[in-house]
Amino acid sequence: MVRALVVAFGGQYNHLIKRSIERLGHEADLRMYTMPLPDPFDYDCIVFGGGPLTMPKDFEKVKHLEAYLKLGKPILGICLGHQVLALLNGGEVGPSPKPEYGDVVIYVDDEDDILKGLAPSFKAWESHNEEVIKEPPNSKVIAHSDFTRVQALKYQNGPFYSVQFHPEVQHTEKGPLVFENFLRICKK
Repeated sequence: MVRALVVAFGGQYNHLIKRSIERLGHEADLRMYTMPLPDPFDYDCIVFGGGPLTMPKDFEKVKHLEAYLKLGKPILGICLGHQVLALLNGGEVGPSPKPEYGDVVIYVDDEDDILKGLAPSFKAWESHNEEVIKEPPNSKVIAHSDFTRVQALKYQNGPFYSVQFHPEVQHTEKGPLVFENFLRICKK
């Protein structure tokens, strides 16, 4: 069994991330991003959830989360968490030329670990005004949509992954598979 820490940024779906992990038979704790770093030995992996912060304007509020990267544990960033992880790794985030809301088709460029079983495309739920406009140098884009070039990233400096879409909501086809794939990585 995997024990995951969900770092919440105040978004409305963070509890669904926790519940998605628990539905798959694992444990998850929810913790606000403003709280001190917990004992790293308590968790096998970390999920950065979503929230109403605006990146990069609010980046100073979350910069301390860089400490999580140094733990060497698998991390999955979702929506705002995707943007935070990109910024912590030297990427750039800015306003979306065309924000995406509701159902969006995601095209898988590389199934890799986190998107295994989701190719060639799937529908996902989106809700973002900002996006990763330049991926970090230590990452690879593994999915895109019609209006967002960086829908998913895999990082080479650790077992880090991130997605702009929301796999935790029922509107995302095969959303639970994203969590299954991530939790498999956490077990290694």
